[in-house]
Amino acid sequence: MPRFALDIESVPRPVRAQELLDAVNQRVVIADGAMGTMLQGRELSLEEDFLGLEGCNEILNVTRPDVLADIHDAYFAVGIDAVETNTFGANWSNLSDYGIDDRIEELARKGAEIARDRAEAAEKTDGRMRWVLGSMGPGTKLPSLGHTTYDYLKQTFALQAEGLIDGGADAFLIETSQDLLQTKAAVNGCKQAIVSRGVRLPIFVEVTVETTGTMLMGSEIGAALTALEPLGVDAIGLNCATGPDEMSEHLRHLSKQSSVAIACMPNAGLPVLGANGAHYPLSPTELATAHEQFVREFGLGLVGGCCGTTPEHMAAVVERLAPFRTADSVATGGRGADGARVPTEREAGVASLYQHVNFDQELSYLAIGERTNANGSKAFRLAMLEERWDDCVDIARGQIRVGAHLLDVCIDYVGRDGVADMKEIVSRFASASTLPLVIDSTEPQVLQAGLEHIGGRPVINSVNYEDGDGPESRFGRIMPLVKEHGTAVIALTID
Repeated sequence: MPRFALDIESVPRPVRAQELLDAVNQRVVIADGAMGTMLQGRELSLEEDFLGLEGCNEILNVTRPDVLADIHDAYFAVGIDAVETNTFGANWSNLSDYGIDDRIEELARKGAEIARDRAEAAEKTDGRMRWVLGSMGPGTKLPSLGHTTYDYLKQTFALQAEGLIDGGADAFLIETSQDLLQTKAAVNGCKQAIVSRGVRLPIFVEVTVETTGTMLMGSEIGAALTALEPLGVDAIGLNCATGPDEMSEHLRHLSKQSSVAIACMPNAGLPVLGANGAHYPLSPTELATAHEQFVREFGLGLVGGCCGTTPEHMAAVVERLAPFRTADSVATGGRGADGARVPTEREAGVASLYQHVNFDQELSYLAIGERTNANGSKAFRLAMLEERWDDCVDIARGQIRVGAHLLDVCIDYVGRDGVADMKEIVSRFASASTLPLVIDSTEPQVLQAGLEHIGGRPVINSVNYEDGDGPESRFGRIMPLVKEHGTAVIALTID
């Protein structure tokens, strides 16, 4: 019985899903390469195959399942363990651009059914388990930029996740993540689907780090790990945007810090513009060499390829990683003899959208700036009451300049709409401040309003047992928010 809306702990995992999770944690699981690259090599009709929806690969799940089956078969034929579903864009923000967002669940289910059928066909040839990774891309609308809301994304990602479960996926692969708030919505959409369907699949997350060294929204890999690992994801890693060379240092950070499995699916290098358009230059041998190095040094549990990679690339990876594909493989970087991750430089802390901040400050105490508290700062309170939001942001920036490590945000004031004020303030602070936020309120609905605008990992201030710990107590209403958003929490003792 779930203790709260997104409680998945008591939901049973299917045998296939558990075996996949065990494999990722004990050895190396090899996934497929690009789907889009393979589709571009097929002669497909815009009107008959795509139904006039140019670029909507997901519609092929209905119109050309044979083509998708052939591609899955081509990858399985070279010896990989898992294929991704053709559902990268089967989400609200993508399908709404085509006017078919009423088909999210249908297209996700069809994509999973096709992949599952080919996985089972491959299994029959030799008895070895093959798996289906339910691909969930980011879509085209980012909540940290105000394109949509966290809650709406969560609800619509849940539809996609339900379709993937119904179609027979063995895990969710949330990939090419560009905005941590969008990623949180996808993770929690998966949890919502797990609870509604009563089927618990592993949740794998891959963020995309650009050549700039950060995600599209400016997030460092440390901020991504700090924000996403507390959500209870089963693996975290990188995919797309770059080739393996540019991923090395980010994987090194994950290897030292992550307690969950690490994944990597690079492009076949950075695209090169030639006479016939852009192409990806990385050879199969070069991809295999990179993955071997990453497995040895960083202890990857899931590998594959993204844009520009083909069955030829994955055949080279399969051959090169043969020594690492059994549970009794030698221990590799960041993993113990049993394959489990052993972080060597774990740093507890919180994160803004942009950066991680340690709880343990080597040169000082952890300083929480209180000038953005309406009950402690007259200047902030007056700016809020007069709705001078830019002045509120300036006050926050002043706290950054004088050396605060975190910003306390409290808007509780008699006669004000706390939910509305929290939305106005936090939606600005979350992107304007490089520091993590401490969301400070006595009202759970006000806390929720703030949390739904934060891509990083904030702190909730605070919980206590003053009115007990039952479901209607303040503690009982706040802790589900802590779990959903992966926050840190300040716990007070009251005598």
